[in-house]
Amino acid sequence: MISKRGQAGVEYIVLVGILLVFLIPIVYYALDQSNFMIKISQLENAVRRVSKAADAVHAFGPGAQDIVTITLPQGVESVAIGNNSISFKAGVLGGISDFDMQTAANVTGSMPLGPGTFRIQILYLADGVVNISLKP
Repeated sequence: MISKRGQAGVEYIVLVGILLVFLIPIVYYALDQSNFMIKISQLENAVRRVSKAADAVHAFGPGAQDIVTITLPQGVESVAIGNNSISFKAGVLGGISDFDMQTAANVTGSMPLGPGTFRIQILYLADGVVNISLKP
């Protein structure tokens, strides 16, 4: 037979176990949603910063340049630069989403696909095209 103190200890252990069964999935879901929102924010910020810098360089004319720092999350599938737009395709929640923005400038170039923080050089060339590339 279990003593009163022993029974109270067992009851507390059972209560804590039940609380953990309900609490762990909630914490996991919250962390998953937080990571998702950070990834979306990083992608939107990257495409917006590069396109705004391309427009600014275009406004200053040939020879103008700018360097922007962007952070790309894991899961970027492709980057398309051209036809007055900059577009990222990235895996988000099991599917592929597009993050794109139009530019006033005719743009060309390439950007990295892997995760990390990159310095991107934006240069207005003499032929009227804004070149976007990884800063060497």
